[in-house]
Amino acid sequence: MADYYIRTPDREESRGPFDKSQLLTLAEASQISENTLYYDESKEEWIPIGLNQQLKAEVFPENETLSLKINPPEEALTQVEYNPIEQGGIKVTDMLAAAERDSEETRHLKMKEESFHKAAALSSNSLGLMLLLSAVALLTPQFSAINEAISAGKVSTILNYPFMVVGLFDFIMAALLILAVTEIYPLLRGRAMLTLGFGIYVGWALGDPVILIASTAAGFGIFYATIAQSLSTMLVALALGIGGNATLAYLAIIGHFAGFFDRMYFELIPSG
Repeated sequence: MADYYIRTPDREESRGPFDKSQLLTLAEASQISENTLYYDESKEEWIPIGLNQQLKAEVFPENETLSLKINPPEEALTQVEYNPIEQGGIKVTDMLAAAERDSEETRHLKMKEESFHKAAALSSNSLGLMLLLSAVALLTPQFSAINEAISAGKVSTILNYPFMVVGLFDFIMAALLILAVTEIYPLLRGRAMLTLGFGIYVGWALGDPVILIASTAAGFGIFYATIAQSLSTMLVALALGIGGNATLAYLAIIGHFAGFFDRMYFELIPSG
């Protein structure tokens, strides 16, 4: 059964996790409304409960009300008054206290939730920096070919250089990540594997173990930054991804790849 974290629109602090039966209890106690936000893990964003028709129907069912005109005496009400503690039930206030992670048993869950939110806050911009560094590493050695294609009015010939195409792709992905477009994460996982493949090939071709290590770190860093569920995992991914891509960018800037990428040319579009 799915668990839900909730918060009010005017507060950043969340509560949970609650299952649907607990959300129903909170709704019946007027502790939440259709405007209450819940965290949708698939979309990685906070959404009002009222916009999820299925969840809304279960948490705020439109039950028909039945009215009884029998007014029992106060003495009878006193005798049958429900005591949730004696009956083994749970008060809404007790449930909210547990959701606030005030108890010893649930404190670790609050730490896990906070770690997840911190990791999510770091992922987009950090991945953007990784891809920007990767674009620098791939495009810097090919600036002369880019300028030549632009000057000749044959920009389409850029497609003949596979590493240049990947570099332009990285630049576009970096721009989207800076704009917090997280829907491209699946593409980035495939791109991370491509970094490993290219890195191993280039490192082997040049006989350079530094390139092999940097490319491996860069690829794994990008991949794990898209799936990190905790702050510690995200920090490791950042160290690998930024460190590896920064090393490759530095090698490109100092001319370590000079002439190598120029040999990677395919006559897909005639240049004549």
